[in-house]
Amino acid sequence: MKDLDYDIIVAGGGTAGSAAAIAAARRGRRVLLVEEQNCLGGTSTSGGVGEWFASLEGMGNIFEAIVQEMTRFGVPDRGPRFFNPEHLKAAWQLMAEKAGVHILFHASVCGVRKRAAAVKEVKIACCSSVFPARAKYFVDATGEGDLCALAGADFMMGDPEGHRVLHMTLAAWMYDTGKPQTPHLPDGLDPIRSREELPGLGGGWRVDKNRVYMNATKVLGRNPTDPFSLSEAEREARRQLIRVVHYLQTHDFPTYALASSGATIGIREGRRITGDHVLRQNEVLGRAEPLDFPDGITVATSQIDFHSLTKPGASGWRQKLEPYAIPLRCLLAKGFPNLLMAGKCISTDQVVHSSCRMTPTCCAMGQAAGTAAALAVEMQARDVREIPVQALRATLTAEGMELDPRRHKAFAPHDTRLDPDDIAPNQEPRKGA
Repeated sequence: MKDLDYDIIVAGGGTAGSAAAIAAARRGRRVLLVEEQNCLGGTSTSGGVGEWFASLEGMGNIFEAIVQEMTRFGVPDRGPRFFNPEHLKAAWQLMAEKAGVHILFHASVCGVRKRAAAVKEVKIACCSSVFPARAKYFVDATGEGDLCALAGADFMMGDPEGHRVLHMTLAAWMYDTGKPQTPHLPDGLDPIRSREELPGLGGGWRVDKNRVYMNATKVLGRNPTDPFSLSEAEREARRQLIRVVHYLQTHDFPTYALASSGATIGIREGRRITGDHVLRQNEVLGRAEPLDFPDGITVATSQIDFHSLTKPGASGWRQKLEPYAIPLRCLLAKGFPNLLMAGKCISTDQVVHSSCRMTPTCCAMGQAAGTAAALAVEMQARDVREIPVQALRATLTAEGMELDPRRHKAFAPHDTRLDPDDIAPNQEPRKGA
């Protein structure tokens, strides 16, 4: 194995990680992007989630370029923004290659070597091999905060009472064959008799021309950081999916057949790494004006989208929010000079997380994290906190990021509804290893 020495290593090639790697590589940095699947894009590609949520404007020129490329693939420029995950795989890969990112598929970070508080090296498992790779800065975009956890960072996970996380979902697509199908339910699976019995979101499917996109499975009570629990979640989701398909073929879509499902289950929530600031619900709720921060690096526009932790169906907490800035401090692992986060593992409480985990926001966070790490390398800074925040903000603004939350529109596709049992109180971090 050749000696691997980079300026920046990004763990996780989902939306946030891909954007982080591209942003840093565009600034001339040597970047390694480590991804456990065989494609970039994460939940939107290997997870099969073929629709964007939250506002698409002002999220930086990386996301803007992705949207434009998908439009050329035939995605409508207004209304429901369904896309083909296969096209998105190509779009992310080609953009990363053009930027000069070194992409390593079928690989994951499995160890960390530190000197004092600084991460110096990660161990990467790939193709029956384990090998080291060094870098000056590291970005954890694994979704579950795996790199930070291996480094010993403090984190929060789930609700304060039982560490219960938001449910997991296996997304899937059906297509119209034009001919009646023969619904089949294998032995051991009970039929779904009404919409009220559906495991996932009520009416959790959407029609796009001759396709049906399904977000109708709901796996509760599983831990995405435990391999056996995660495996059971995958199995349970597939059992649910076959039952849902049988129901739809029997009741609503008799000529439709199952086309595909995500290669991996969609994980809404894992670890939330403790940063220099924890963005909490009492900061964003009940505001008449958008929330801003001097070190804001992007703006979240989506509603609270807090699904029930215990109940099937659509029960939960949906509440429109004024747009709010996400500060750089939420992307900096507390106590580490060269470790950043991007995507759904940033430093928030569980309620704020349910709003800022949307794909466009994750992409913007990734671009911000990659740019911050690249600036730190350029300045030869030993701590990312040494970079001038205003220089970072000016760079992001020049690259299409609208940092003023007052210039964004709130995104709330669902009616506001509230189940008091599902409101999560604030949570204190757990100590890292």
